[in-house]
Amino acid sequence: MIDKKLFEDIKNTIKEIKIFDTHEHLIYESELKEKYIDFFSFFIVYASVDLVNSGFDPKNLNILQNDSIDLEEKWKFFNKYWNYSRNTTYSKVISIIAKDIFGFDNIDLHSITKITEKLNEFKNIRYYEMILKEKSNIEYVLNDLEGATMFGIKKMKPDADYFLPVTRPFEIYSLTDLKRIEENYNTNIYCLPDLIKLIDINFDNKKNDVYAMKIDTAYNRTLYFEDVSYNDAEKSFLKILKLEDFDWFKEGISLVEVKPFQDYIMHYSIKKAIEYNLPIQIHVGSLEGNSNDIRNSHPINLINILMKYKKGSFDIFHIGYPYTNELISMIKMFPNSYINMCWIPQISKSLYKNVLNLLVEIIPSNKIFGFGGDYLFVEGTYAAQKIAREAITEVLYDKVINKYFTFEEAIEFAERILNENPRIVFLR
Repeated sequence: MIDKKLFEDIKNTIKEIKIFDTHEHLIYESELKEKYIDFFSFFIVYASVDLVNSGFDPKNLNILQNDSIDLEEKWKFFNKYWNYSRNTTYSKVISIIAKDIFGFDNIDLHSITKITEKLNEFKNIRYYEMILKEKSNIEYVLNDLEGATMFGIKKMKPDADYFLPVTRPFEIYSLTDLKRIEENYNTNIYCLPDLIKLIDINFDNKKNDVYAMKIDTAYNRTLYFEDVSYNDAEKSFLKILKLEDFDWFKEGISLVEVKPFQDYIMHYSIKKAIEYNLPIQIHVGSLEGNSNDIRNSHPINLINILMKYKKGSFDIFHIGYPYTNELISMIKMFPNSYINMCWIPQISKSLYKNVLNLLVEIIPSNKIFGFGGDYLFVEGTYAAQKIAREAITEVLYDKVINKYFTFEEAIEFAERILNENPRIVFLR
């Protein structure tokens, strides 16, 4: 029999915990106010993946994001595949947004029209404060925008003091990437020492403005960063100068030839992050989008890094899913590592609960980060934290009922994973 009072006590107490959000890509509100937004802005990530998996033509994603096409026309392309994919948690997030923020129980042409109207009306209020602070009870947000320019995000400086910016190491696959860095930093790079000097300057310039370094390499190649000599890195770098653009399917320099340079730069950047007391966040496991090589993101590729840099603090993302068991074993072995449950609430609430059950019993409580929304839009962050709080409540209720935890121990655990742990690591 359910102890309703105990469940409600745990639920209400967890609801009051202020979240330290460990990972987002949120466009800043000042930039959002300059844009026209419609309902389909919620399909720029995640839910769009399931649309395509259900048979939606990927080319039509551009139609959904085209401001010049009216909602009725978009609905014609969208409705059939929404019905196929609305069972997934990615899509449940959209339903939570529609109901909790906009007051609509169903997704139809009428509701998406009204939601679009309200989205643009909300530009006249302090919308982010309403969603992130009041409705989500989020205290801080580690925000990674350096890697989100592909979505048209321009403003990188936070417009609220609860946003904590994250930086990234340079990832160079071609001469095109190198030229982009030269333009962004108004410099010329002719040789490897020029690039290393720029890395040093970049870390020094950002030392008071960023709170972590994020490595996202798994989207493009393996996470195994070998120890490489300076001479081998320089030879590899000189080959990049001859490569106009990186393309898997065209003749030219191979990824194997680029890798020694990239590995050297990654090791160098990790050392600099440790020197500047920056925690290092690493994307492992699930990859956003359709079609990619999940093997690149296996967390076991990081074992040599964890063994080498014992003074570092490594925040390893997304519970490594689908390689979660391996990552849990790694986190249990390495004191310099933390397991992060960011993104998991919107992948699957059941997955979140199952893994949290394991973590309670296997990993010291100070090594778990319980939430990161990993969204580009604040409404998604709201829905993800709601799912996470529900999952934590249900797991901890079971632990108390089964006498694994007392009520006080359960709440202390929740406070640690939702706020105290990331606060200690990232605000030290």
